[in-house]
Amino acid sequence: MSSWLELLLLAIASMFWPTLIVIVVVALRLEHPVKILFWFLVGGLLTTVTVGIITVFALQGAISSSSRSVDPAVEIAIGLLSLLGAFLLHRRASMQQPSPSTEDLSSAGKDTPSVAERAVGGGAAVAFTAGVLLNIIPGTFPIVALKDIAELDASNTAKIAAIVVFYVIMFTFVEVPIVSYQLAPERTAAAMNKSQDWLARNKLRVAVYVIAVVGAYLVVRGVIHAIT
Repeated sequence: MSSWLELLLLAIASMFWPTLIVIVVVALRLEHPVKILFWFLVGGLLTTVTVGIITVFALQGAISSSSRSVDPAVEIAIGLLSLLGAFLLHRRASMQQPSPSTEDLSSAGKDTPSVAERAVGGGAAVAFTAGVLLNIIPGTFPIVALKDIAELDASNTAKIAAIVVFYVIMFTFVEVPIVSYQLAPERTAAAMNKSQDWLARNKLRVAVYVIAVVGAYLVVRGVIHAIT
C-alpha cells in the first residue's frame, strides 16, 4: 500500500512541473483555450504513456536482487537534483517583478516568449507537437515513479494502468479547464479570468515549494533505504 501512496505523492508533485503551469497560464489568455489545451493534452498523454510503458518494462527486465542496491543512489540523486531545481526556481522567482499585471506579463511574454509560450500560441497542431516534445522527459519525479512501478508486485496490466493513472493525475491542471469549459463555459471563463493573474504571479513560488518538499522526501527515502 505504501508504494501506491508514494506513487500518488509523486503524481501530485508532478502536477506542479513549471512547464505545465506555464502552458495553462498562457493558453487561458487565448481565444480558444480548450482546443489548445486539448491537443497539448493528447500529445502529452500519448508521449508520456508510451515512453512510460517502454521504460517500465525495460526496467522490469533489468531489475534483479542485486540491482536494488542502486535504488537509494537514484533516489538521493534525483532528490538532490530536485532541491537544486527548487533553489534555481526560487532565485528566478525572486528576480521577477513582485506583482505584475496580466497585460505586463503578456507583453513581456511577447518580447521574450519561452518555448512553451510559443508552442501554445501556435495553434492546435503546434500545441499537439509541443505536447509530444515537451513531455518526452516531463521532470524528475516521473523517473522515480516509473522505477517504483517497475518494482511493484503486480501484473503487467496493473502496471500499465498505474502508468496511465499517474500521467492523468500529472496533467490535472490541463484537464480541469477542458472539462470545466464543457460543463459550465461562462462560469469557468469567469473563474479562469480571476485565477490566471494569481497563477501567473505564483506559478514559480508554488513549484518551488512542491519540488523542494518532494526532493527532500526523496533524499530522506534514499538514505533510509541505504541504511536498512
